[in-house]
Amino acid sequence: MGNRTRDAGENRKKAMIKYSAGNIPVLGQVSFVTTVYDEEDSIIEFLQSLKCQTCLPGEVIIVDGGSTDRTFDLAKDFFEDWAVSDRQVKINLEMSEDIENDPPGRSGSGAAARGKKRDVLTAILLKEPGAGISRGRNTAISRSKGKYICVSDAGCRIDPDWLEEISSMPENKSSSKKNLVVGGMNYADCTSFLQKCQALCIMPGLDETREESFMPSSRNICFKKEDWKKVGGYPEDLDYGEDMRFNFNLKKAGCRFRFNPKAVVHWKMRKNLDQIFRQFFRYAKGDALGRMYPIRHLIRFLTGAGFLALMLTAVFFSPYILLSFIFLFPAYSYRSYRRMFYKWQGNEKCRPTPAARIGALFFIPLLLIYIDTAKIFGYLYGLMKR
Repeated sequence: MGNRTRDAGENRKKAMIKYSAGNIPVLGQVSFVTTVYDEEDSIIEFLQSLKCQTCLPGEVIIVDGGSTDRTFDLAKDFFEDWAVSDRQVKINLEMSEDIENDPPGRSGSGAAARGKKRDVLTAILLKEPGAGISRGRNTAISRSKGKYICVSDAGCRIDPDWLEEISSMPENKSSSKKNLVVGGMNYADCTSFLQKCQALCIMPGLDETREESFMPSSRNICFKKEDWKKVGGYPEDLDYGEDMRFNFNLKKAGCRFRFNPKAVVHWKMRKNLDQIFRQFFRYAKGDALGRMYPIRHLIRFLTGAGFLALMLTAVFFSPYILLSFIFLFPAYSYRSYRRMFYKWQGNEKCRPTPAARIGALFFIPLLLIYIDTAKIFGYLYGLMKR
């Protein structure tokens, strides 16, 4: 572990370019990419958390998939204001509204700056109406000049040392270290009772995360551009579940995954039940289209069938059979209850207040059933589409 940390530190030093004012390190070999769509409510907080990093990337590339709100203009104004207000940072702002007629190798001040030794942060904002998240990421990465690609999503908030931690990928001659993919820890960001219950249902704590089975989300990941090329990029035939399919492709290509718990991203929970249903319906649809986690979904189908069979038996034979749910619901909700009362390392602030926990005890099983129902219908829909 000591050698790994020392190697990572040496490589970060090689990539850093010091600003003359303020000595803010820039990771010159690192490109930060993200895609956005109708994120006007969250884009500023997301970009502000990027601005407050202890290290900055050599370039930031944002692809807007055709937002109908003010997302693109807010991002543009943010970078322009940053360049004006902070003399430690200079921004080369590229904007393109027609990517096909504006190829990466075009001439211009921004492209020229990226071809030279970077002593400024380059921000590239691109519009690509109709682009899904996979196509948007692939577009951004294809435009990038960095050796390492760091990815996160709008709707999140990244910790100040996230970029430094997520990009600490050691370079040495050992074959076991050549194709590392680094993922970080995701914590819930929530305020309402519903959001807190949702977090209890779906967000594992640090104590529940195992590196040997860890698969990172693309809201918190860093990989080499050459590995992205090797697997053909993010799968553009998937609009959801694309990051897990990308992970499986990287793994098949020989990449090794490393978990860095110090690279922290805070993920905002959905605000209402409609958003929650749509979210998990789409995730499960992506699993079906991407041929992922069939055993996990089979278990979910069997569990749902068991619950339905009990309810039908109670209707046609004896209502007393419903008393079995007194034991089944706690077993079904065990992990969520454990997070609420015992261990949930890193997410403690998302626990319901003591007064609200009684309500959460009854609401969580219902919310879990609601989420699993969304997954069942989403997976079935994905199977039909496949």
